[in-house]
Amino acid sequence: MLVDPARGIMVVEVKGGDVWCEQGEWRQRNRATGQVRTIFPEAQASQTKFRIRAEVLERCGEASSVLFCHAVWFPDGAVDRKCLPMNCHPLMTLDAEDVAQPEAAIRRAFAYWRSVFPKTTTPGAHAKRILGVLAPSLSIVRSVRQSLDEREEQLIQLTRDQARVLDFLDEQMHAAIIGAAGTGKTLLAIEKARRLSSPAAPVLFLCFNAALRDHLRGCHAQPNVSYHSFHGFARDMIGPTGSLDEAVQEVLRMLADDAPLPYAHLVVDEAQDFEREWLEYLRHRFRDAAFYAFYDRYQAVQGQNDTAWLDDLPCRLILTKNCRNTDPIARAAYRAAGLPISPTLGLEGPQPTLHAVPDQSAALALVGTLVESACKQHKTPAHDVAVLSMATIAGDGPWATSRLGGQRTSDAPKLDHLTVTTARRFKGLEASLVIIVDVDFEHATDRVWRRLLYVACTRARHAVHIVTTTPEAGLMNAVHALVDSAKARPSWRALCRSLGVRLSGGSNDPFD
Repeated sequence: MLVDPARGIMVVEVKGGDVWCEQGEWRQRNRATGQVRTIFPEAQASQTKFRIRAEVLERCGEASSVLFCHAVWFPDGAVDRKCLPMNCHPLMTLDAEDVAQPEAAIRRAFAYWRSVFPKTTTPGAHAKRILGVLAPSLSIVRSVRQSLDEREEQLIQLTRDQARVLDFLDEQMHAAIIGAAGTGKTLLAIEKARRLSSPAAPVLFLCFNAALRDHLRGCHAQPNVSYHSFHGFARDMIGPTGSLDEAVQEVLRMLADDAPLPYAHLVVDEAQDFEREWLEYLRHRFRDAAFYAFYDRYQAVQGQNDTAWLDDLPCRLILTKNCRNTDPIARAAYRAAGLPISPTLGLEGPQPTLHAVPDQSAALALVGTLVESACKQHKTPAHDVAVLSMATIAGDGPWATSRLGGQRTSDAPKLDHLTVTTARRFKGLEASLVIIVDVDFEHATDRVWRRLLYVACTRARHAVHIVTTTPEAGLMNAVHALVDSAKARPSWRALCRSLGVRLSGGSNDPFD
């Protein structure tokens, strides 16, 4: 393809090797195999010319009058121009002799076509744009979706810590496994339950959160493992009659009396949210079987439950590596709770973003934009996005909506639905993108509130957005609590610096 700003655009079909014309048809011999085939050099050049012209005009209509032409070149031999087929004019047919002076040969071919189509124009001022169509310059930029997928593959791998714990637990019947958020406690609990279970030895898997229970049943169902919340287990054992408190007290009596149970072993996840009495009775009942309690004392946000009893179990194992969160999310979460930062997998990602908006209406609009961008622009499934409130979601409140950001909503994880729930109810679960709302920084002096913010942040694998309506004038207590200094000046900049987040600069790309 040749583009000459002063002449036109020419397609040149080159045919090398042994080529000859026989009874008006061109033949070419393959030098390696000796095979002879019929070729159509002029037709190929002409067809290519028209195809390229159509593509150029589609993107650059100003080139409609420009000369588009073609030529045929046989660089390995001399052509007898007196005997050429009718569709190969001598001036548009080039050979080995023209290799020495290609510019003169090309000009000759252009001159021939100019005489045939005298009303056509030259590319002139349009040459640069035409070249941009024919030979574009571009760079291949890694998509956000590709980065998320690659990061996801790294996050789901068991770390050496986790593999070590699983192997060690094979020799221990009673143990407490301690780990901060994101260290893989639930993943290990599921795998341990699977290893323990058999038709002759069913496993009871207890957690506190009903939403987590439903997720485990839907995504991690396995033979001979029964997932229950503690209250659901009590109701299942006692039956539908009576109050829930009565069912709990009755099941505790059953445990104390060594009443028969349809389970041989017990695995407890979220043990920090269980009442001490429940755990003591459960351990007593499973004293001759496997009893494993997985917990994070920093996630005890369902009340002031005492975890000291768990800390005193004879066998205690500690998970040290965060394998759910990227480095920026982990840093922000641990700083929110005032905790030392656990080692991570070293995965980079977007820095958590703080959005300060004037009111709930603005918060609702912002969250809708973030959700829409995640689901449409970045192809994130709606069920992999969670909007978590730090407060209670009222039935007539702004977050009690059936659709948000163009997505159907659900108060628990549901396929193709956006999860809109409280941070407490989402404990033990996770999502690719977490948007935390109703963040009132005036509560930052409350240790439980800060731990709840820690819980909410650590639910995210890839991105966190914190939305607050707290005015900057109300940051005094928050900055002093988070910075741990009465001299810190209350401002958004100081708060963001202490949390390790960035203040929104106007971009609503959730993974930016």
